[in-house]
Amino acid sequence: MAMISGAKRRRGLEEEEEEEEEDEEHLDRISRLPDGVLGDIVSLLPTNDGARTQVLSSRWRHIWRSAPLNIDLDIDPDYPLGAHNVTEGVISRILSAHQGPCRRFSIPKHYFHYSYRGHPVTRLDGWLESPALDGLQELEFHYGRPCLSKLALPLPPPPASVHRFSSTLHAVSFGGCGFTNGNDASGLHFPVLKQLSLSDVRFSESSLRALLAACPVLQSLLLTGSIGFPRVQIASPTLRSIGIRSSCGPMDLQLQYLIIEDAPCLKRLLCFDPFCKGITMSVISATELLVLGPHTPRLQVGTTVFQGSGFVSLKMVMHSVKVLSLSEERLSLDVVIQYMKCFPCLERLYIQTRMAGEKNAWCHKYRNHIGTLDIRLKKIVLAGYRGNTSHVNFAKFFVLNARMLESMRLELYAALDDPSNAWIDKQHRLLRTKNKASRDMQLDFVSKYGLLLTYSFFRPEQVHDLSTADPFP
Repeated sequence: MAMISGAKRRRGLEEEEEEEEEDEEHLDRISRLPDGVLGDIVSLLPTNDGARTQVLSSRWRHIWRSAPLNIDLDIDPDYPLGAHNVTEGVISRILSAHQGPCRRFSIPKHYFHYSYRGHPVTRLDGWLESPALDGLQELEFHYGRPCLSKLALPLPPPPASVHRFSSTLHAVSFGGCGFTNGNDASGLHFPVLKQLSLSDVRFSESSLRALLAACPVLQSLLLTGSIGFPRVQIASPTLRSIGIRSSCGPMDLQLQYLIIEDAPCLKRLLCFDPFCKGITMSVISATELLVLGPHTPRLQVGTTVFQGSGFVSLKMVMHSVKVLSLSEERLSLDVVIQYMKCFPCLERLYIQTRMAGEKNAWCHKYRNHIGTLDIRLKKIVLAGYRGNTSHVNFAKFFVLNARMLESMRLELYAALDDPSNAWIDKQHRLLRTKNKASRDMQLDFVSKYGLLLTYSFFRPEQVHDLSTADPFP
């Protein structure tokens, strides 16, 4: 019998190990997971992608039909005019064929406009009656915004079948419907609802109060578009986050006054008001308020009044506010310092500016006050930084005086999209970063500003996602 040398034996073992590793790489480990885990994975996919998993293998064919279903009709960018490739017939077939529970059902704005020519209330009501939607947890629909000539006409009511999900819904978004002219909300009851969005929804004052009262554990509320009357008063023992955004249209249908009458758990108040800048916010009682902005409206906090970008009077301070976001046409250090006096425990400051700004010359003006200013800021983001005298003076104030500052991010004005190293070095000299008050401060220049604060990138999750204390990353 021929003897095998030690070297050959080792080579043979190495080759076998390599073959085993290649076999391991080609193993379909995902398909070996339990059905319950695979079902959770499929349920997180978009509707079309989830359905396509049936072609992967026979192992997957029953997973999609039994997995928790998410029907989310996103716009397909490849279709003309932003149309949807999930037609009403496809939705009906999915609801007929699916055997598992449905977690989310979403009909976004414009779907009925582009994809369905019948009566949207009747069609939606029929879908919601399907047994496949039993136990629905998230519901979103929007009938579409009426044209300007029909803005003052009554809007259709929400589908009557919404009532059957009252005990299971955790998140609801009503859009393009009305609770006025007899369609009040007194018959609704959502005992486990935590997130409520109202987009282009018409209310009477009594209907809105009734709807909020029907949600005893509500945590976040988003109001966007016209709501049918100008003044909203909110008193809620459970709300933790409120967001508002106006739209164009008749002023008598727009929200003009938001009054936080009593909200002991409120931590986040966000205002996106890009059109008329006409919303007046009044915070009478919100002792736990942590995040404020991004806003440009008139603001009254207790007895302290801010008028647009100007400061009217300071009679009260709020130590709870830690995060502030501002949208300032002309960057003004004076205004920001007044905000800091009203919110003395401020830790994070986000500012978006669009113009060159005021002089912001502070060396002589605040010479006698700098030592008494207790600047607790740890993070500053300035979007729209131009590197001119006004903006340099503004940023330099914090570089030289904010002893607890950890991060300053200057998001550059669009014309400075790709600055040279020489420009960056000059900015460091002008800002006197070698003399910074905080040794730990990190200064960053970032191109393509505006992804944080501009209203064009408004995201509802900033209102509803309460997993982080700061909604502006």
